[in-house]
Amino acid sequence: MSSSPMASNGPRCAQVFAILAGFANPASAYDVAERVGSAFERRVAPNSIYRILDLFVARNLALRIESRNAYLANNHPGCVHDCIFLICDDCGATTHIDDDKTARTVRNAASRDGFLVKRPVIEVRGTSTASHQS
Repeated sequence: MSSSPMASNGPRCAQVFAILAGFANPASAYDVAERVGSAFERRVAPNSIYRILDLFVARNLALRIESRNAYLANNHPGCVHDCIFLICDDCGATTHIDDDKTARTVRNAASRDGFLVKRPVIEVRGTSTASHQS
């Protein structure tokens, strides 16, 4: 994946995407703003970062971890799947998995209940393999 798929939207977006992609774990807008500010030696308001991150999510370039209000760069933005995240409570590692059968089951259950589904997000909290083996 290119390190700056947002280059056509200006240097700020490209810079923010490159910094977001550099995080190993989900990052908050405050985390990203701090790194952008350090990289360019000037303070960056988290509100401006939130707007850019929301743009990334809308374009499927980033994924939002709802329970942590944090973001991950999407490693496969060309694919559109419902979000299923495995979140380690010990180390913070977050894995995005694609399981269309599970997503379809959730959508169908919601529809049977008369619920109009916009965007399912499933977050599974627990302990990662790396954390529970250490």
